Amino acid sequence: MARFLFLTWNGAGNQPPAVAIAQVLKSRGHKITFAGYENQRSYFTERDFHFVRLERSARKWRDESRERMFAVKLEAVWASPDHLDDVPRLMARERCDAAIVDCLMFGALAAAEKFKLPAAALVHSAPGALMPPNGQFEALLLDAVNQVQIQAGLAAVKTLWEVWARFPALSNSIRQLDPLASQAPQSFHYFGPMSESVSLSEGRASWLRTDNRPLVLVSFSTGPYWDQTSRILRTLEALSQCNCRAIVTSGPVEIDPKIVPDNAVVVGRAPHDEILPMAALTVTHAGHGTVIASLKYGVPLLCLPNPVADQPILASQIEALGCGASLDGDNATPAEIKAAVDRLLNDRSFTANACTLAEMISRSPGASGAALQLETLLSHETANSSAAE
Repeated sequence: MARFLFLTWNGAGNQPPAVAIAQVLKSRGHKITFAGYENQRSYFTERDFHFVRLERSARKWRDESRERMFAVKLEAVWASPDHLDDVPRLMARERCDAAIVDCLMFGALAAAEKFKLPAAALVHSAPGALMPPNGQFEALLLDAVNQVQIQAGLAAVKTLWEVWARFPALSNSIRQLDPLASQAPQSFHYFGPMSESVSLSEGRASWLRTDNRPLVLVSFSTGPYWDQTSRILRTLEALSQCNCRAIVTSGPVEIDPKIVPDNAVVVGRAPHDEILPMAALTVTHAGHGTVIASLKYGVPLLCLPNPVADQPILASQIEALGCGASLDGDNATPAEIKAAVDRLLNDRSFTANACTLAEMISRSPGASGAALQLETLLSHETANSSAAE
């Protein structure tokens, strides 16, 4: 039995794959602790995991306007020098044997390298979509990350992939979704979708089977950092004119029931594994979690990406793979969305291409494979320690 510490933050799509791996490790008899920020506590305790705060860095977290949250996340999460103190302190206090670090917590990764802690980086998307070397996102983080590197007594890096490459990097994606997979270092491992175990609602599943029209899942970001209201409203207007039925997961967005068309239902949240086996199409912001979950079931996608992080790159990759289409997420009109929905529902080549990827995904090792990789990491560290003695 080993003790694993998961270091994480509330980035919406980054938490489910961590939970999926933790559930597998827990089922194998290992002890799990999640460490993060106060706004995550209920997420993990409701899933029956022990949760602790990253004390020093958590004090820097504050809720700001969407425009100012980037600076908060940079200081408190992505390039936090406080992680150099928080991480070794928690590893010792919780008596953990290894750490699984969210890939965007570069201060925590610096701490793991500085103190030679057994660790892996959890990359919650395709590496070449989330953080392409010399890309826009990297440019916003690189100077701050290098300040932490230097403070830790480590060398500055030219690309943030250099940081990930120093650890086993466990990706929640498949190589086909990564436009830069051929450039990935050997330490990068693609495990495919890692889905947490959830209880499905037989009542809703029964309701969905009572209508023979094609089912469209509308799933935009449920995170707090982008306002998805416009995307939902434009999509609802478009779908009201389509021969389909739709289930819309609205997340924090409140939708007036009076504007919901007769062929749609709006819910706050719904497990992907409950809806997608019956779906013919997903309309989405192109977050990696929704993309990989849809492809797992051979469901093509219409992408309306937010102009941030991995979403535009994943949307382009979906088009390149022939598994869907992409529109300007901020400006696509209801008429344009309707036309794209009709094309994707009527042209079976999109579904055929998505099913090809589904077959590849079915052979991926998933959370069980990632858990085995972590157990192997720990056994190697133990063997190396014994040899050194």
